[in-house]
Amino acid sequence: MEAIYASELVKKFGELRALDGLSIEIEKGDLFYLLGPNGAGKSTFIRIVSGLMKPTSGLVRVAGMDLTASLSKVRQKVSLVSEKAILYDNLSPVENLLFFASMSGIGRKAALRKIFELLERVDMLDWKDKPVRVFSTGMRQRINFVRALINEPEIIFMDEPTLGLDPRTTITIRGMVGEINRSGTTVVLTTHMMREAEGMAKHIGIMHKGRLLASGDLESLRRIIGGDLVRFKLSGESVGDLTDIEGYISDRKLDGYRLLEVKPSTSIEKVVFSLSSRGARLFDIEHVRPTLEEVFIELTGEEGFSDRPKNQRSAATNT
Repeated sequence: MEAIYASELVKKFGELRALDGLSIEIEKGDLFYLLGPNGAGKSTFIRIVSGLMKPTSGLVRVAGMDLTASLSKVRQKVSLVSEKAILYDNLSPVENLLFFASMSGIGRKAALRKIFELLERVDMLDWKDKPVRVFSTGMRQRINFVRALINEPEIIFMDEPTLGLDPRTTITIRGMVGEINRSGTTVVLTTHMMREAEGMAKHIGIMHKGRLLASGDLESLRRIIGGDLVRFKLSGESVGDLTDIEGYISDRKLDGYRLLEVKPSTSIEKVVFSLSSRGARLFDIEHVRPTLEEVFIELTGEEGFSDRPKNQRSAATNT
């Protein structure tokens, strides 16, 4: 059963098309990561499906309901965790959360019970009576996350929820995301952090320039490239531009070597001949499992946007 469905979704800001005919379907109970660089349209999509923004055109259903016709009912079933915490600085976590609970029609006694339980789970119970203005960014985001859980939504949208956070808060939020998803809640997150998506997602959608280029589980996305890549380990001396090599996907420098990656269907003999004719010394050839970044490059023809430094981007060898 679908949790989110969108067909030919368009959102214009003047001449800019932030969403350009996006179509997507997310199943109930999914942990879905929407992956893409800044400007891909991820946040615009989240604002639309959470009921905060109207699309220019297109069909949207959320929790089985037409978003336009049933906006108030949809808002009762969803919550949004944005990059910036939505809290009142002069109020304590308990006061903030009681206010948001009252807006959802939750009684004070039931709300307090839920608030204390959730604050303990995010390790913020000892801070429950302190004013939010003294909190760090990570502490504020943990309270913001609790705020989104108060009404026990069917669907939680999270727009870059761990961006810029300290490692402890990031680990806490990721753990809670997995926990609430296992309880049956649909979770839809936007991110440009590929390692997080690789490690957490049940399904991943790759967005670029307002469109959904591909979606599926990690293995199905890897198969877009055609399976495992072939990696050539070359001497680090300059061998010129390699982008005209047959089956070229990417190349980079690592530990004094040049690593060239080509599609698995490529003739190894032709690549070896081409490299030899350029004076390159070949040290190793191996089959490796492609990363999300390599899938992205293959789909868009553009350089990836991994959160890893370039000299640390390497795929695990397929065994």
